[in-house]
Amino acid sequence: MAIERAEVIARMRIAFREGVSASRFIRDMREAGYVRRRTEFLSDWRSINELERKADAFKYVRKDRYPSTAVMAAVEWDLKKEYMYVVRLKTQLSPDEPIITHNVNIVSDVPLTPAMIEARIIEERPKEEKYFGEIVLEIQPWTAVRRVS
Repeated sequence: MAIERAEVIARMRIAFREGVSASRFIRDMREAGYVRRRTEFLSDWRSINELERKADAFKYVRKDRYPSTAVMAAVEWDLKKEYMYVVRLKTQLSPDEPIITHNVNIVSDVPLTPAMIEARIIEERPKEEKYFGEIVLEIQPWTAVRRVS
Protein backbone atom coordinates (compact mmCIF):
# COMPACT_ATOMS: atom_id res chain seq x y z
CA MET A 1 0.00 0.00 0.00
CA ALA A 2 2.78 2.47 0.89
CA ILE A 3 4.74 1.72 -2.28
CA GLU A 4 1.57 2.08 -4.35
CA ARG A 5 0.83 5.44 -2.70
CA ALA A 6 4.40 6.63 -3.30
CA GLU A 7 4.07 5.72 -6.96
CA VAL A 8 0.77 7.58 -7.23
CA ILE A 9 2.31 10.65 -5.57
CA ALA A 10 5.24 10.57 -8.01
CA ARG A 11 2.79 10.39 -10.92
CA MET A 12 0.74 13.13 -9.28
CA ARG A 13 3.71 15.52 -9.27
CA ILE A 14 4.19 14.96 -13.00
CA ALA A 15 0.48 15.40 -13.72
CA PHE A 16 0.34 18.57 -11.65
CA ARG A 17 3.28 20.05 -13.59
CA GLU A 18 1.53 19.18 -16.85
CA GLY A 19 -1.66 20.98 -15.74
CA VAL A 20 -3.88 17.92 -15.40
CA SER A 21 -7.02 18.46 -13.30
CA ALA A 22 -7.55 16.50 -10.10
CA SER A 23 -10.68 14.77 -11.44
CA ARG A 24 -8.93 13.64 -14.61
CA PHE A 25 -5.96 12.38 -12.62
CA ILE A 26 -8.22 10.38 -10.28
CA ARG A 27 -10.03 8.87 -13.27
CA ASP A 28 -6.72 7.96 -14.96
CA MET A 29 -5.38 6.33 -11.78
CA ARG A 30 -8.55 4.29 -11.31
CA GLU A 31 -8.33 3.12 -14.92
CA ALA A 32 -4.69 2.13 -14.26
CA GLY A 33 -5.81 0.04 -11.27
CA TYR A 34 -4.96 2.33 -8.36
CA VAL A 35 -8.15 2.33 -6.32
CA ARG A 36 -8.40 4.56 -3.28
CA ARG A 37 -11.04 6.80 -1.83
CA ARG A 38 -11.56 10.10 -3.61
CA THR A 39 -10.91 12.00 -0.36
CA GLU A 40 -7.47 10.36 -0.06
CA PHE A 41 -6.61 11.27 -3.65
CA LEU A 42 -7.73 14.86 -3.09
CA SER A 43 -5.82 15.16 0.17
CA ASP A 44 -2.61 14.08 -1.58
CA TRP A 45 -3.43 16.38 -4.52
CA ARG A 46 -3.71 19.39 -2.19
CA SER A 47 -0.42 18.48 -0.52
CA ILE A 48 1.37 18.08 -3.86
CA ASN A 49 -0.16 21.35 -5.07
CA GLU A 50 1.23 23.14 -2.02
CA LEU A 51 4.60 21.43 -2.30
CA GLU A 52 5.00 22.23 -6.00
CA ARG A 53 4.02 25.88 -5.56
CA LYS A 54 6.55 26.39 -2.75
CA ALA A 55 9.18 23.93 -3.95
CA ASP A 56 12.30 26.09 -3.89
CA ALA A 57 11.11 29.19 -2.00
CA PHE A 58 12.98 28.20 1.17
CA LYS A 59 16.34 28.68 -0.52
CA TYR A 60 15.73 32.45 -0.52
CA VAL A 61 15.20 32.72 3.26
CA ARG A 62 18.00 34.50 5.11
CA LYS A 63 20.22 32.17 7.10
CA ASP A 64 19.29 33.77 10.44
CA ARG A 65 15.50 33.82 9.86
CA TYR A 66 12.81 31.25 10.50
CA PRO A 67 10.69 30.40 7.45
CA SER A 68 7.22 31.92 7.28
CA THR A 69 4.09 30.17 6.07
CA ALA A 70 4.59 31.91 2.71
CA VAL A 71 7.60 29.68 1.94
CA MET A 72 6.62 26.59 3.95
CA ALA A 73 4.43 23.97 2.28
CA ALA A 74 1.58 22.65 4.44
CA VAL A 75 0.96 18.94 3.86
CA GLU A 76 -1.51 16.48 5.34
CA TRP A 77 0.92 13.56 5.31
CA ASP A 78 1.71 11.46 8.34
CA LEU A 79 5.24 12.75 9.02
CA LYS A 80 7.10 11.57 12.13
CA LYS A 81 7.75 15.13 13.24
CA GLU A 82 6.03 18.43 12.53
CA TYR A 83 8.65 19.96 10.22
CA MET A 84 10.67 18.50 7.37
CA TYR A 85 13.37 20.29 5.43
CA VAL A 86 14.78 19.11 2.11
CA VAL A 87 18.42 20.11 1.70
CA ARG A 88 20.33 19.89 -1.58
CA LEU A 89 23.85 18.69 -0.85
CA LYS A 90 26.85 18.71 -3.19
CA THR A 91 29.69 16.42 -2.16
CA GLN A 92 32.86 14.79 -3.47
CA LEU A 93 34.59 11.63 -2.33
CA SER A 94 37.99 13.12 -3.23
CA PRO A 95 39.16 16.22 -5.15
CA ASP A 96 39.61 14.28 -8.41
CA GLU A 97 36.17 12.58 -8.23
CA PRO A 98 33.00 14.04 -9.82
CA ILE A 99 30.63 16.18 -7.76
CA ILE A 100 27.62 14.27 -6.43
CA THR A 101 24.33 16.11 -5.82
CA HIS A 102 21.67 14.55 -3.63
CA ASN A 103 18.85 15.56 -1.31
CA VAL A 104 18.84 15.05 2.43
CA ASN A 105 15.70 15.26 4.58
CA ILE A 106 15.96 16.83 8.04
CA VAL A 107 12.98 16.35 10.37
CA SER A 108 12.32 18.37 13.50
CA ASP A 109 9.61 19.16 16.02
CA VAL A 110 10.61 22.84 16.08
CA PRO A 111 11.12 25.24 13.17
CA LEU A 112 14.73 25.66 12.06
CA THR A 113 16.60 28.47 10.34
CA PRO A 114 18.78 27.68 7.31
CA ALA A 115 21.88 28.23 9.51
CA MET A 116 20.59 25.66 12.03
CA ILE A 117 19.99 23.16 9.23
CA GLU A 118 23.51 23.63 7.86
CA ALA A 119 24.98 23.23 11.35
CA ARG A 120 23.01 20.03 11.88
CA ILE A 121 24.29 18.54 8.61
CA ILE A 122 27.90 19.53 9.34
CA GLU A 123 27.58 18.07 12.83
CA GLU A 124 25.78 14.79 12.10
CA ARG A 125 26.89 13.76 8.62
CA PRO A 126 30.52 12.83 9.49
CA LYS A 127 29.23 10.54 12.29
CA GLU A 128 27.70 8.18 9.74
CA GLU A 129 30.24 5.62 8.61
CA LYS A 130 29.18 5.50 4.97
CA TYR A 131 29.96 9.23 4.56
CA PHE A 132 33.43 9.05 6.15
CA GLY A 133 35.93 11.06 4.15
CA GLU A 134 33.30 12.74 2.02
CA ILE A 135 33.96 16.41 1.25
CA VAL A 136 30.85 18.61 1.57
CA LEU A 137 31.06 21.38 -1.03
CA GLU A 138 27.67 23.05 -0.75
CA ILE A 139 24.66 22.87 1.57
CA GLN A 140 21.54 24.53 0.15
CA PRO A 141 18.29 24.36 2.16
CA TRP A 142 15.71 23.84 -0.58
CA THR A 143 12.21 23.11 0.64
CA ALA A 144 10.42 23.49 3.97
CA VAL A 145 7.36 21.37 4.80
CA ARG A 146 5.01 21.57 7.78
CA ARG A 147 2.60 18.82 8.77
CA VAL A 148 -0.99 19.99 9.34
CA SER A 149 -3.92 17.88 10.49
